[in-house]
Amino acid sequence: MTERNVYIEPEERRVIRTKDVYQTAAEIGKTGYSDKLCAVVADFKNNGAPEGYNAQCMVGKSKRGEVAMWLYGVVDPDSNRFLKVGFKARGCLAMTACSSMIAQMIEGKSFEEALAIQGDDLKAELDGVPQEKSYAVIIAIEGVKALIGDYLVRQGASLETLDADLPCDPMSLPCLATEHCSLRDSRVELRLAQMKGDRS
Repeated sequence: MTERNVYIEPEERRVIRTKDVYQTAAEIGKTGYSDKLCAVVADFKNNGAPEGYNAQCMVGKSKRGEVAMWLYGVVDPDSNRFLKVGFKARGCLAMTACSSMIAQMIEGKSFEEALAIQGDDLKAELDGVPQEKSYAVIIAIEGVKALIGDYLVRQGASLETLDADLPCDPMSLPCLATEHCSLRDSRVELRLAQMKGDRS
């Protein structure tokens, strides 16, 4: 009589679950990820909201699984410079790495310097991001704009100021790739307030 082995050992799947990083995609191995990206994930910096933060944002998407990044900044009001930046992330390893790295990259920078950072700069800092995870780079770069936008709105910026300082094309790839964006929400709220004021 032939004995069948009906018990199959599942492949090992490790995920990160902390109060600041929640990995929703159970990835096997690190195929496609650079050693640098994996090292950033293994020892992520700047996680959580720094004490005294006066700017925050959320950018993400929900298609094919929730992926999101929150940034928190302590901004010096005299120089519009990021003194400290923290993050929270939800999604894949690439999202965690991009969130951590962009927080590190903009810390100590002025708004102008932070906005000058491009997706290729972030990819270079991580020694590359897999093509199928490129949305993580887009979300991180858009997050910088949203963080600055949040600070400006808290300081009383008008919709016209936001449009001038942080132009947004709703049909651009970055805007379409980030289904959820706190800066977009702020623009809508300012537009509604403006319309209500026009009717008064």
